[in-house]
Amino acid sequence: MATKKELLEQSPKAVGDYFELSKYLFGDDAPQDINEIPSDSPFYESAKAISDEMGLDWENMSHEDSNRVMLNLLSDYFFSIQPDEKYKPVLTISLQKAE
Repeated sequence: MATKKELLEQSPKAVGDYFELSKYLFGDDAPQDINEIPSDSPFYESAKAISDEMGLDWENMSHEDSNRVMLNLLSDYFFSIQPDEKYKPVLTISLQKAE
């Protein structure tokens, strides 16, 4: 079981990772299918592992299977925000002027 201090360190990183993944998957340069993620992407290994767990052929998966992998990937990243059932995350958002 993680301590509150450890959770305070892990949760902001998990939120940032989830935002980065969402931005990547829904951005202007988003891949059409999950298997189009470059192998040097920080999300590649996780997506490939999910595909393998689902028994899918990474190179030849259908668009529907790709969407299922994307949803599972987003779900994994989302649920990593709250790694302990004793604490719930409370998010405070501040805005910084873009340059």
